[in-house]
Amino acid sequence: MADFIDRNLSTEEIIKMAAEMFITFSTQKIDGCTVLTHPYGYSAFTSLTIDEMREVDLVFQLLIAAEKVSWKQFEVASKFLTRCGWVASDCGTAVDRLVYYLCEALQKRIENETGIPGPVKLEKLVSYYFLFKHMKNKYLNVIL
Repeated sequence: MADFIDRNLSTEEIIKMAAEMFITFSTQKIDGCTVLTHPYGYSAFTSLTIDEMREVDLVFQLLIAAEKVSWKQFEVASKFLTRCGWVASDCGTAVDRLVYYLCEALQKRIENETGIPGPVKLEKLVSYYFLFKHMKNKYLNVIL
C-alpha cells in the first residue's frame, strides 16, 4: 500500500487520465446539452497529489482548446490556451513543457487562421520592460 501512495504518475498516465476525462466529458449530453459532471466521480482523484491533479487538469484544458481550434472556435480556444499558459512552463515538469509548447503551436495556428496575434507571454513583457528601462536610461544619459 505504501508503494502506491509514494508512486507518482508518469507523464503517459497523466495524459491518459486527462484524455479519458476529455472523452467522457465531451460525450455526456442530455437533450443536446453537455452535462458538466466529473467523469470519474469524486473518488477518482483522491489518490492523486495536488500536482498530479493540476497536471491532469492542465492536459484536459489543452485538449478542450485543441478541439475548439479544430472547430474554428478560436475565441473560446484562446481562453483555454490562456488558462494553460498561466500554469504551464517551458522549464517545469514534462507535462508542463508539453502543454507549454502545444499551447504555443495552437496559438500560432489561431494567428495564421485569423491574422490576430496571440497574447504576449509574461516573461516577454518583463524582458521588454527591462530592455525599455535600460534604453531609456541610456538615452537620458546621452541627452543630459
